[in-house]
This record gives sequence, structure tokens and C-alpha cells, in this order.
Amino acid sequence: MNKKSRNIIIAAVAIGVFVFFMILINMKSELARQLQGPIEGTEKVFTINDKLFVVSKRKHVFTWQWSDLSIWPTVAKLTATTIVPFTNDRIVYYSASGPNRLLLTDLKATKELGGLPLPYGSKCEKVIVSSDGRFGLASMLVNKGMQENVFKLAVFDHDFKELFYVFQKDTASEDFLLYDFAVTGSDGLVAGAGEKDNAWVFISDVNSQEVLWEKTFDEYGGFTSVEFSPNGKQLFAAEKVRHILMFDAPSGQLLKTFVMNEYRTPAHQKQNISAIAISPDGKILAADTEPAGIVWFWEISSGEKIGQIYASELTVSDIAFSPDSKYLATGCLVSPEIKIWKVPHKE
Repeated sequence: MNKKSRNIIIAAVAIGVFVFFMILINMKSELARQLQGPIEGTEKVFTINDKLFVVSKRKHVFTWQWSDLSIWPTVAKLTATTIVPFTNDRIVYYSASGPNRLLLTDLKATKELGGLPLPYGSKCEKVIVSSDGRFGLASMLVNKGMQENVFKLAVFDHDFKELFYVFQKDTASEDFLLYDFAVTGSDGLVAGAGEKDNAWVFISDVNSQEVLWEKTFDEYGGFTSVEFSPNGKQLFAAEKVRHILMFDAPSGQLLKTFVMNEYRTPAHQKQNISAIAISPDGKILAADTEPAGIVWFWEISSGEKIGQIYASELTVSDIAFSPDSKYLATGCLVSPEIKIWKVPHKE
């Protein structure tokens, strides 16, 4: 090897090392803080008002203040099969081993604050809340009595006084899978996403209890996540692999499609979108892709990708923006790491 060739190789190695360290420094600069979360791992991450909520795989709820994440979290330890934080510092949960009711408690789970009875023979499968935490939506399957095999969705508001049944289907006569659903904070809309032959998404009106529109897409196997924009005007539905569709919520018109890059995965794993979130200011869409553990960010108005973060070497279970839209919290399915990231913005 002559001197000139050796110098070229040395220069190339130096540039490579420089680029590696620049990437490493950039990744570290994006990480604003790391919290000690539930030891068994995280299932869901929420932001409601000024609080960051983390639901563990044991259905325990950890609560931090976004204004000061250094303060040790409040922890509610409940026996529950499904659980979500709710407005006014409360928690809604359901336990299959207890009375057949949705129950309301405080952030420390020290006392019962209310309960809503479910229909005879039913079992609550999942509860979610709107982005502002003021409305909840519960799914249930009736397996006994006059309405056996009927799937229902029911809304409750911040008063937690009554369940309003807004959607139902007979599972014995109609073949469908509902993977996720969402409710708006003010416009009285409920959305669902799943499979009915192919990818299926719909919106129902809470007041009329009628389906406003529903669509199926032959090119996708199914929709696994659905979220309303904070103002309730747009609906985002993520299919299993790398496409996120944005609809006009009232009409169902397809407005945009956000597409992730395809990447190589291990032989026993497939690329999938595990979580999506819309910033409280309505400007940014974030989505995690597994098994890469990468969170992508798009500017919603232009559809342009504005950045990405390598959130974890392990599985990212869920994501949530801070109230000011400047940070993103990521939870890990198999470890206690809760990471707080700076959200990239278009330059």
C-alpha cells in the first residue's frame, strides 16, 4: 500500500468516526430526561392536562407532573383488567373479579368515587379516554342473556353518572375485529379501527347513535391504531405496517397518507406501527415503528417528515406528547425506562 492510499484510508476512517460521534451526540441531545418507571414495564402512556400518566403491565398507574418530573410519582396499585387515567385527578378501571361495573377512584386508589353498572352478562374489554381526558369510551362483549354475542361501545362523560351506548354489532352474524377506538373531547364523535374483510375504519355520532361513515381498504390488512386530532376535526388511522391515513372526521374524505420507510427486520419479526400520537397543538404526528424502536415525526400541514429518534433498543410500548408539544414521552414494554425526548421541528 502506497502512502497516498494509506492517507486516503486514514482520512475515510477519521470521517467515519467523526460522523459516528456526531450521530451519538445528536441522539444524546434529543434525550431530555429519563425516569424510573414501573419495574415490570409499561403498557400505556398518557398526557392529561398537566400530568404524565404511565400504566404498567400490572395495571398500576404512575403519575408525574410535567412541570417538575423530578418529583417522585404518585402510584395507584389496583387489581384491574383495564384501566385509564381520567379528568380531575381520577382513574377509571374495571376488574373482572369484582362487581360488573366501571369504577372510579383517586390517583392513589385510596377510595371509590363512583361506579357505572354494565349490562347483564357483559364483560368490559377496554377503556380509553379523549385527548383532554373529559370523555371515556368502554368496549364490552355480552356473553349471556337476551343480547348474547353483542359487542357494544359506551361513552361516559366527566360527571361519570351514566353510560351512553353509541355502537353495537352482533358478533355471531357479522365477522369483524375492532383493534382500537377513540372519542372526541367535544364534537360527540366515536371512531373505530380494525378489520372487516380488509382494513376497516368508521365514525359514529354519539347523539344520533348512527354511523356517519365507514370505509374499507383492500390494500391494507387492518387498522390497528386510531386517534382524533385535539380539535376533533381529523382522524388518523394506522395500518399494521407503515401507512397512517388522515381523514376529515365529519365526512370521511381521505386527506393525506403518511408513509414510513421499509426496513429489514429479523426473520421472526415483521415491521409494524406500535403507537401513534398527535401533538396537543395539532401540528405534529408521531409514530413508533417496531422492531426498530424508532419514532418518526411529521408536520401534519405539509405531510413532510421532520425528524426521528432512536427511542430504545427494546420494544417501545406507547408514546405521548407533553402539554406544550415540545417533548415526547416513550414507554418500554419490558423495562422501567420512561424517556423524555425533545420533539424535532421543521427548520
